[in-house]
Amino acid sequence: MINPHFDHHRVIWKDTYSGQYGPVEYGQQFDDQWKLFLEARDGFTRHTGVETDDAWIDDRVYDLTGHRGLVSGTGRAVERQVGGAQSLDLRFSAEYFRDKRCIDIACGAGRWTRALLALGAHVKSVDVSEHGLASVRRFNADVERLDLFEISHRADLHARFDFAICWGVVMCTHDPRLAFANAAATVRPGGSLYVMVYAPTYHNSPEVLRQRRHYHQTLRSLDERLAYVHEVADDPANAINHMDMLNPFYNWVVEEATIHEWFRAHGFTNVVTLNTSERDPVAYHIVGTRRPFASPRFDDHGVRVVQAVEIDAATVRPLVAFAPEQGHAWETRLPEHREIADSMDTPTRSRLVLLEDGRPLPLRHSLHADVRSRGAGQYSHWCDTLIWSTPDNSDPSTNGRTYAVAFER
Repeated sequence: MINPHFDHHRVIWKDTYSGQYGPVEYGQQFDDQWKLFLEARDGFTRHTGVETDDAWIDDRVYDLTGHRGLVSGTGRAVERQVGGAQSLDLRFSAEYFRDKRCIDIACGAGRWTRALLALGAHVKSVDVSEHGLASVRRFNADVERLDLFEISHRADLHARFDFAICWGVVMCTHDPRLAFANAAATVRPGGSLYVMVYAPTYHNSPEVLRQRRHYHQTLRSLDERLAYVHEVADDPANAINHMDMLNPFYNWVVEEATIHEWFRAHGFTNVVTLNTSERDPVAYHIVGTRRPFASPRFDDHGVRVVQAVEIDAATVRPLVAFAPEQGHAWETRLPEHREIADSMDTPTRSRLVLLEDGRPLPLRHSLHADVRSRGAGQYSHWCDTLIWSTPDNSDPSTNGRTYAVAFER
């Protein structure tokens, strides 16, 4: 069977590749590592990427929300750092998941399922690995063996969930674009999808590609492969991370812009990369909200739909302090308006309007990436900061115009 990485030297996924490669037996891709986890084998347990005991789940809850000790009452410990932790700039509130209907797609041993349960969610866990599902059945009743690509044929799962998490799986398939489409189909209007996808940094490095080629083309038995995993692991306790990277037939990396485009193509707005400050991230953590049945913010070609804005003149305040941020973006701190700004939980809450020479600029609630790359008067009032641009991408400190903020009537 053709492997695009070894035979065609393709590692960075392009959507033009869609339909060119075929599926493999996905039930076997990760099953060995979940079996070794259940057997408590060295290097396959007590690890951030798999462990489901209380203290480790507390760490996963912290990764999502910034709150510690919800399950075990303990803080993060050094001995629980094997495998690394997330470095997210933006997190969910602890109440965000309460009573939400969630789906954990390709749930593996169930660490995210259990974290969501601890946060008060109702969770359906799906995977094709029998040992992964056996692990999850220890603490969740709603478990089903399901291939990600079968979701397109499951109308009972379409637009049903408030929150879907698809962690580290779409890039390990023959068609990441199609895999994303299947995951996106489960999210109801107004619901959110969170994906983690490998970035073009570490996983397409020459060393990783050399190791993967040796693993797939030279080694045959599980014992040989396990020995090699332990040989290349940076830490004996981190063997599962290396098997997770080496064993899948497909191991694509995907550019951030491509993932954002997937979200937009499937009707998601407020698409945010959660780890933008991480230098050379191994993966992108990206979340988006599926557009509800209301006036769209984008047309079918991805062009912003301008909405009329009427301001309260009594709330106008001059914008006098600003500094360059990135690209076309400028930054103004507004800590006094933090509690009414957009956030992960309320991505379109802010009623703040940016004015140029007294005229409201309509392109609010914009993606930060779009403000930076396109500008054109787009802006975002996010937490304690206004990220904004001028309509013609000129320098607001020298273009002779005045800028102010006000609130929508």
